[in-house]
Amino acid sequence: MSQDTLLTKGFRMEKVSVVDYIKNLPFFEEFTDNEKSSLLEKKGVFEKYQEGETIIKQGAVESCLYVILLGKVCLYKSIDDNVEEGRISLTDSEEIMVKELEIGSIFGEISLITGRPRNVTARAASKDVSVIKITKEILESFEQPTQMKIHKQFLTKLAENLDDMNTECIKLKSIIKKKLKPKA
Repeated sequence: MSQDTLLTKGFRMEKVSVVDYIKNLPFFEEFTDNEKSSLLEKKGVFEKYQEGETIIKQGAVESCLYVILLGKVCLYKSIDDNVEEGRISLTDSEEIMVKELEIGSIFGEISLITGRPRNVTARAASKDVSVIKITKEILESFEQPTQMKIHKQFLTKLAENLDDMNTECIKLKSIIKKKLKPKA
């Protein structure tokens, strides 16, 4: 896929300008057209995956984040002590689907920020998945104002995730409390 065109989903496939396409994605809403073009001109920024293909592997050490342009991606958490310690397990372990992400979603930001091993596996969950891959090198190649816009998106995403986790935790505590409450 070039930086000039992108195949959009739907029954009728049409080519559209990627710069125009990403204008509608929340991650890029504060970027100027020049900043968007600068990102899209970077080598290796576009990646395509087919359904079931692994995009990132839990336990892997890499510094990049992804923005979904087309398709869906599911995040899975592996229940395996070896993987939890940052090692990649050679045995099959139980995976739990944590979240399904759609167009415009970002993932992989925690490893980019912290340099720690991936805490989930991400797999393409639809026939065609296209993403923008932003490596640490690409991020650092931008001028400070553009880097700040990207970091603002990280912080927004992390705050949203924290809020979602707090809500889930409260729901689970309520369910557990009701289940453990002695019957009169």
